[in-house]
Amino acid sequence: MCTLTYIPLGESNYIFTTNRDESPKRVAAYPERQLVNGFLSIFPRDKEAAGTWMMHNESGYSLCLLNGAFVKHIHEPPYKKSRGLVVLEYAKYNSTTDFMLNYDFLGIEPFTLVIVRNNGKQQPEELRWDGSSIHYKCLNPEIPAIWSSSTLYDHKAQCKRNEWFDKWKYKEDFSVESILNFHKTTGKGDEINGLVMNRKNIVKTLSVTQIRKIDDEVLMYYEDFHDEKKIELNLK
Repeated sequence: MCTLTYIPLGESNYIFTTNRDESPKRVAAYPERQLVNGFLSIFPRDKEAAGTWMMHNESGYSLCLLNGAFVKHIHEPPYKKSRGLVVLEYAKYNSTTDFMLNYDFLGIEPFTLVIVRNNGKQQPEELRWDGSSIHYKCLNPEIPAIWSSSTLYDHKAQCKRNEWFDKWKYKEDFSVESILNFHKTTGKGDEINGLVMNRKNIVKTLSVTQIRKIDDEVLMYYEDFHDEKKIELNLK
């Protein structure tokens, strides 16, 4: 939920990968298949707040939520609900436009939501809620992209991470292995801003989650760094 990459593989395939940076006390349940708004979905779940940070829904989209919008905001609880519930509630809407026009964002802590809708041809979208306004844009589906949570990574750190990504993307073949390796080793030794970080065990990278959409198949890969356990689960 705090580092995300989008890697397009042609017009209709992509790999969506995120590192979850969180308090070690926020234990997560491993990914499962569940019905969300009547559609089969696959996602891990935060046991404390019952939400998630990444999901694929069989109606034709993947999405991932990162904490914060553009800059680190002042934390002002209580909030109406966990941001992780927003991911699940997105399923109630027919499109991102429908979601933006009809969802009640007030009282929710700022977040960034990246959606990849795919109905034969993918279209990535970015929605940022800064606590008072929505900021939306369609992204170029052919260009690989990276996001870093603004609550943990300031502008300088984000630029550094973008540079790592730019250097990597021009020399890699975008295999599953190379993408996971990027998420697990980039910035190694930098415990503050590396992609696998550990800030005095208060906040650390707990897991990596990856959605692989290849033709008619969707698979979610999940690796828990604490348990040293890996699982792969197909949507169907």
